[in-house]
Amino acid sequence: MKKTQSATTNSLSGNTGLPLYQRVVAVLREAILRGEFPIGSQLPTENELCERFDISRHTVRAALRELRAQNLVTSRRGSGTTVIHPDDNPQTYVHRTGTIADLVQYALGRWDIVDSEMVELDEAQARRLDSAVGARWLRMRACRYQDEPANPVSWTEFYLHADYAQVARLIGKDTRPIHELVQELYGAQVDEVTQTMRAVEVPEYVARRLKLKKRSTVISVERIYRLANGKVIEASTNLYPAANFQFEIKLRRTGQPMPAEAFPGN
Repeated sequence: MKKTQSATTNSLSGNTGLPLYQRVVAVLREAILRGEFPIGSQLPTENELCERFDISRHTVRAALRELRAQNLVTSRRGSGTTVIHPDDNPQTYVHRTGTIADLVQYALGRWDIVDSEMVELDEAQARRLDSAVGARWLRMRACRYQDEPANPVSWTEFYLHADYAQVARLIGKDTRPIHELVQELYGAQVDEVTQTMRAVEVPEYVARRLKLKKRSTVISVERIYRLANGKVIEASTNLYPAANFQFEIKLRRTGQPMPAEAFPGN
């Protein structure tokens, strides 16, 4: 499909209070809505957007990710990013609300670190973390207990960017969420967390840790933590016994978001 030549302004001077990637989103969304990029046309490539706005690839990818979340575009490897009609993806319903603090309700408790090592990312891991194949990240796996080992709450596997790997020495000793430790030690503040939940079959080695039967259903909560420029600094996969998990969303007619709470069922 032929790319549409764009006259989109290169200026990101407006909305200076927003993170950089959100300012890019605002400019591209406005161009799409006014018809500069018609339905079925393609947005400029990542490289072209980097040059157009003088921004990093991390920032471009964060902006495109948000445009996809708003159901304005769709992306396919090798085919670029295509503008779509909002009704072209009717089966997807996404509720986005709350703050970063609302997403770490399970952060408290006692951690039992099972292993910790620097690993080189394979292709799938690199794609998930917006990183390079072979890049070195810290991987830690741990079991978390509410009070004592007899009451396991969850199994967590997380990846931490090598730039912030020294945080590992505090995990298990400090009960604060990892992204808060990163901010304290390095001054790097997380601006956005993407959370995805799904029901999955528990891996056998996790079933033993959580005292579950083989092939039991668990709730997988995956989180990706990004800086304001879109750079991923942390990712986690948390597995919770389905019987002890509840997710609650509160909505107000005013349009003001209420927190999304995740907590163990009673």
